[in-house]
Amino acid sequence: MFKKITLLFLLMPFAFYGQNKSQDVSSLTKELDQKIPKLLKDFMVPGTAIAIIENGELVLQKAYGYSDLEKGEKTTTKTGFNIGSISKTIAAWGVMKLVEDGKIDLDAPAENYLTRWKLPESDFDSKKVTIRRLLSHTAGLSLHGYPGWTPKDRLSTIEESLNGRNNGPGRVEMIMEPGTKWKYSGGGYTILQLIIEEVTGQKFEDYIQTAVLNPLGMKSSSYKIDETILKNSSLEHDGFGEQIDFELFTAQAAAGLHTTIEDFTRFAYASLFAHKNNKKYNTILKESTVEEMMKPAAASNDSYGLGYQMHTTPNGSYRLIGHGGANSGWHAFFRVNPDTNDGFIMITNGGAGQNIYTQIFCDWVQWKTGESMGNRCDVKPSIAAKLKIVIDTNGVSNVASGYMDFKSNNSDDYNFSESAINDLGYYYMRKKELSNALAVFKLNVNEYPKSSNVYDSYGEALLENGNTEEAITNYKKSVELNPANKHGIDVLKKLNVDVSNLGKVYKVASETLNDYLGKYQLSADFIVTIFREGDKLIAQPKGQNSLEIVPISHDKFYVEQVKAEVIFNRDANGVVESMTLRQKGRDTFGKKLKN
Repeated sequence: MFKKITLLFLLMPFAFYGQNKSQDVSSLTKELDQKIPKLLKDFMVPGTAIAIIENGELVLQKAYGYSDLEKGEKTTTKTGFNIGSISKTIAAWGVMKLVEDGKIDLDAPAENYLTRWKLPESDFDSKKVTIRRLLSHTAGLSLHGYPGWTPKDRLSTIEESLNGRNNGPGRVEMIMEPGTKWKYSGGGYTILQLIIEEVTGQKFEDYIQTAVLNPLGMKSSSYKIDETILKNSSLEHDGFGEQIDFELFTAQAAAGLHTTIEDFTRFAYASLFAHKNNKKYNTILKESTVEEMMKPAAASNDSYGLGYQMHTTPNGSYRLIGHGGANSGWHAFFRVNPDTNDGFIMITNGGAGQNIYTQIFCDWVQWKTGESMGNRCDVKPSIAAKLKIVIDTNGVSNVASGYMDFKSNNSDDYNFSESAINDLGYYYMRKKELSNALAVFKLNVNEYPKSSNVYDSYGEALLENGNTEEAITNYKKSVELNPANKHGIDVLKKLNVDVSNLGKVYKVASETLNDYLGKYQLSADFIVTIFREGDKLIAQPKGQNSLEIVPISHDKFYVEQVKAEVIFNRDANGVVESMTLRQKGRDTFGKKLKN
């Protein structure tokens, strides 16, 4: 494996189709041809492939970079990629095909079709877990997503996975009243995977292949990872561009589809239900069925249909529908506009791939609409990549001085956040290079002495290195800074440390909590609603799961699931006027909206 990686890039001829060869399209593709290779290098992503549909015509389908750095194999439009959670959208087509064939009732209880597994008993009515709600993530189920298994692991059965043998996330169960809230559940799609098998009497991957993929012409795509798929697949790479184990999934419907940019472009066309040639591209579902799948489902906060995510540009003028996907070493993204017959697809083979597609998608939207997507488009390369080069070239003793040189001379060029540095520390932890990990985590503690998370990470590395007393000191400091750090408290308990005076969550007066209730607009299309459940304060980002925010002080709260701080700001008269969301060393401000 190369420690120092030099990325070269494949410049293939553009693939233009149809008559749309305007100077405007040409200027866009030329700009992307210059920008994408630079982004791949900056973010250490070996390869990517992209397709753009403009007014129903495929104006760009191209690959850049490498699928295998060691062998020098270049990425092509026929290279296979895992597309993560976009797998759900194709699985949803398989379900809707059975609905159209009269074999599944969209609004029937899921348990009507299950014999091999049953939902665990709960305080909620399992009959309300319907097929429609499973498709739209409104069934009140647990289990957001799945890690994969290595080729050396024994894959669990679907039933075992649903019962909790799924590499960490736990069993699938009802945790809220079905039909009342949107909560993303990859586990719900594993139930749908089992239902497909029960109803058809076939393996899930076989049914989808014959009922969906082959009829759409996606014959290089599969949920079954066999020798044919592996032969044409890219390798997968971590956030530093290094090869990692190829992952396999029991949860195929949720995360397991392998496809190419050529094949997935065919699916994007099939999704354009209003296209004049849709019957040519989509021989499976009725146009009205696809249209229904693209409408927001009840209780989804207008953010999710039946297997499709909803999205609009900041001023709401441009409607986009699709899905995003990520697994270890893979990132993928697609959006279509069925009103204008436009589409955007990008698939990558690196752990930082989202940074590539985010910026190119922003460029595409601005080109289409003239609208900026805001500060989300300006993603800076992580300083960790530069620090890794320093360590690998000159040794870890120079990491602190190297960091300060970059910060003094290139402060605007890189992401210097605590999370960026932490990522590098954990990279060395995974490689069992503890001296490097300790130096990096120590650097982070020195840079961010008021962050609970950096002390927690440093403590973890110290403990693994056998420095127990120093580890305890750092875990205590972490919990002092953030009494909601349950992980730190649990580690200290295991080390027989008295935690009776630690972990006491700050109590905020009820009337103060009420001051914070309302809606906060952090960007044009990102609104967070703050509400109460008893004495708890809950944050509900639009189109996302609700999260408890735990008080650290009277105006500062912590969100454990996303490692973020929420700070409420008052004006000169003491009235709450805004919120600050602090995550990964970056502050985002949101003004409180009037009722």
